[in-house]
Amino acid sequence: MFELQLGNFFEKYLKNSTIDIITNVNINKKCSEQLLIFFNDFINNKLWTLKMLDASSKIPSGILQGNLKDIGMYDECTSINITKNNMAIIGRHCMYTLSIIIPNSSIAITPTLSICSPDACNSNDVNNLLNSAINVIKEHVDDSDLAVKSVTCSKINSESWETGAIITIVALGSLICFLMICTICECVIKIKRYNILNNSFFNAICKFSFYTNGKRILSTNVRNGDLPTIPGLRFFSMCWVILGHTYYNELSDLIINKKDPLQWVRSWSAVYVLIGHFAVDTFLVISGVLVSYFFQKTFEKNSKFNFLNFYFHRWLRLTPALGGLLLFAVYIFPKFGSGPLWDAPMISQSNYCSKNWWRILLYIQNYGSSENLMCLGYTWYLAVDMQLFWISPLILIPLIKKPKIGITILGLLIIASMIIPAIISVRNKFSWSLLFNLDETITADMMFYYYVPTYTRAGPYLLGILVGNLLASKKYRPTKIILRIGWIFTILALVFSILSWRIFQMKNYKFNIYWEIFYTSLSQHIWAFGICWIIYVSTFKHGGIINSFLSLPIFLPLSKLSYCIYLVHFVIQTMKINATRTSQYFSNFYMINIFISNFVLSIVSGFIFSLIFESPILALEKMLIKKKKNNDEIKNETNDNTISIGITNRAYEISSY
Repeated sequence: MFELQLGNFFEKYLKNSTIDIITNVNINKKCSEQLLIFFNDFINNKLWTLKMLDASSKIPSGILQGNLKDIGMYDECTSINITKNNMAIIGRHCMYTLSIIIPNSSIAITPTLSICSPDACNSNDVNNLLNSAINVIKEHVDDSDLAVKSVTCSKINSESWETGAIITIVALGSLICFLMICTICECVIKIKRYNILNNSFFNAICKFSFYTNGKRILSTNVRNGDLPTIPGLRFFSMCWVILGHTYYNELSDLIINKKDPLQWVRSWSAVYVLIGHFAVDTFLVISGVLVSYFFQKTFEKNSKFNFLNFYFHRWLRLTPALGGLLLFAVYIFPKFGSGPLWDAPMISQSNYCSKNWWRILLYIQNYGSSENLMCLGYTWYLAVDMQLFWISPLILIPLIKKPKIGITILGLLIIASMIIPAIISVRNKFSWSLLFNLDETITADMMFYYYVPTYTRAGPYLLGILVGNLLASKKYRPTKIILRIGWIFTILALVFSILSWRIFQMKNYKFNIYWEIFYTSLSQHIWAFGICWIIYVSTFKHGGIINSFLSLPIFLPLSKLSYCIYLVHFVIQTMKINATRTSQYFSNFYMINIFISNFVLSIVSGFIFSLIFESPILALEKMLIKKKKNNDEIKNETNDNTISIGITNRAYEISSY
């Protein structure tokens, strides 16, 4: 009955004007024909036309709460497939954004809605149809400032697999088959209890086995010389990163109560998310400590230094897994799913990755143009970490050979790492309060010119180098008085880092040059001091309950996976968002549920990613190192200590992840 009334209403009041729009607007001929078929069948109450209408957006509820996005029913639209007049008509889901200027104001509202159109109509056709309809509205509504801002439509026919995608799949399949064969061989050897100690071939095969590498990753055995609190700090920092990105991704789209997040970000309950950037500083501290500590330990045994091996080892340690992710981003992810929000961002990322892949593999994507961050933008941290690693020998070698000169160089660099962020902040009026700014251009500029450059993030890494040097030398054991003073300052530092953010959350906060200089120059270093102190005193077993907790064996496997977890976690979140079919209601309870889901999926995916891309490279490298070691022993008739530092130094095996 309802369908009949709807068809009668359309025929009586809208038929003529609609047909005029279709016949007069600039759209392709086949699109026009399919639209006319649609409207004729709609008048006759055909079910497929009602489905097409039902799948399109209507005026949503909750507009005053910020619900300005309705994505319709994607699957209902794309499931339409009928034949009329020897013409196949398939539903195509399109998203369009309007720009509405509020009267007597320069503020523009940009609602995003959906429309289910026949497949012959592309985004340009839909754009022209919508603009024609808007022109009709403007004839009857005075002072209306309404325009179509953008239109994107889903693909109808899936594209054929390109050569790069086929090569990627074949290579990945071959690698997995090889690893499976290695695993089966090891299982047979263990079941049959074959003795392979003197068989170099089967020994090598077993090192690539999923079983061996899985056992290595899940092992909780602590190696001699490892710093006790590092695994715990690394694990909780990774949790913090995943949490922050969960809020960032979930709040960027498809929230029906957008006013509530705007209020939430100014509340106390948002502080733990908003200061998530300190997790990056913690990672940088850890990286600096490890490089400095193991560098000096190895240098004490052998003063030879091979720059080429030093850098190549680090590059080889990190790059294969990153390269695998790049291949997936370019060739696999765009075809991995579907949804109203899938095609545009995934294809855009694929295009940027095709263009800038070499920057990522050279770890220089945090410089040049902001476009460089459009491909796996969160990997900017890897660039910062790698670039700081590049310059570390220029600090570490003087610290060991000429301590006074080394300390002077390090001190000057630390001072520079305080001054440079303050200058950039004041010059460009960058402030953390800009996070509450709705202008994406401003926040993007702050991100690229202030947040991701190495010269604005170096402070915590440099402090980590200092602490690593102190730990390796073991000349400065903390006294009771130093311990008390240190813990007082550490508590004050961590409390300051949390409470100081409340100033930026104030609604009436305006750019204060003195506060901005103080905060941008010292906040990273204050937080880093607290982390450095925890690492320092815990190594000397003065960390108390903090040391006991962060040193728990359970954190060790998760710490080993943290690099691969970092690589996959953001991709998992964006794919989930892009495949979403419905909007969500924001609440802290909802966000924590999403975080737990993202966290578990990231661990599982990171474990698989490590077994496939990271572990084989580590196994191969260890075999090559062992071979070189044996050759050098035969050649030089000496012991392990003569091996070049660039080969054996564990600092190059252990990144901050």
